[in-house]
Amino acid sequence: MFGVWKRQSPTPDVVLYTKADCPLCDEAKTLLDEIHKELPFTLIVKDIASDETARKDYANRVPVVVVNGHEVAGYPPDKHWVKSAITTASARM
Repeated sequence: MFGVWKRQSPTPDVVLYTKADCPLCDEAKTLLDEIHKELPFTLIVKDIASDETARKDYANRVPVVVVNGHEVAGYPPDKHWVKSAITTASARM
């Protein structure tokens, strides 16, 4: 017998680039946690110290929010723009 596969609706990947001892990064994480209560997405937090490319790209600009590979916000991240980017990415999936 053939099984029925339920396809879960895809959610966008949201990457937050951070670094240790960064209060601004903590604020950005809190903002993303608030947005996550309203919109589904997969949050990936990356410390730039563990990724040489990210360190070169974002060393002086963390926190940085990237949605499905597109940088959408630096600091301070604007809740409206981040929500808009996540909503748009979800609609494209």
